[in-house]
Amino acid sequence: MNNNEENALNEQLAKQIMGEGATKEFIIRKGEALPVKEPTPVKFTAQIDAPARWLEKRVSETNQKQAYVYVDREAFSITLVTEEKSAYKDTVQGRLELSEEMNKLGINNGEYITAFEMSDLIKKNRSFFTSITEAMKLVSELRNFKAKVDKEIEASDDKRGNRRVLAAQVVESNLPSSFKVEIPVFKGQKKQVIEVEVEVNPDNLSCTLVSPEANDTVQKERDSIIDGVLSRIEAAAPDIVIIEG
Repeated sequence: MNNNEENALNEQLAKQIMGEGATKEFIIRKGEALPVKEPTPVKFTAQIDAPARWLEKRVSETNQKQAYVYVDREAFSITLVTEEKSAYKDTVQGRLELSEEMNKLGINNGEYITAFEMSDLIKKNRSFFTSITEAMKLVSELRNFKAKVDKEIEASDDKRGNRRVLAAQVVESNLPSSFKVEIPVFKGQKKQVIEVEVEVNPDNLSCTLVSPEANDTVQKERDSIIDGVLSRIEAAAPDIVIIEG
């Protein structure tokens, strides 16, 4: 098709589409069109207040009667679902996670390591302690821990099968009863001072860090933080149903 034929065809198409005498402008594209794609739903997990942040900024774009919030306190999560009956619904989940500091120290994770490994762990993370001097003293105690225990058991062994009892006694007497660290319990939350203990298995002298105080804080702060996020959601989108699991 030459240029004159193409121009004539374009004019004919214009008359058919726009009508005779129309002054509107339109564009005819030649070549392959872009493929038609389905909408891409949003789906992600972020910090616990993510659903509240989403609604505070986009509530005008959200059909509140077709959305819901699901709360699972045991899983430390809040999930916002929009356009609940659509295959392209958005899902925004906020989740509470233990802080990197808690995970690095292994507090309350139940995993036992050798006394030497524990001393190395504490040395690497001494900046978490409220007193670096106290941290380094504990490092020194743990590095010499097995030798001290073996020496005192040998001196006290009554040859009547009471070695485990003696080991437990020595463990109690050689390590400090507790120490304090200043760390956030949950990721993204403020630091706080927490009391931690070194728990030792008398059978093999392996160690782990435990903190009843941190465990209590996890439970109390979980509910406080989640309730705070739910209050923000209710204020931003009062017609969205909130369901507790």
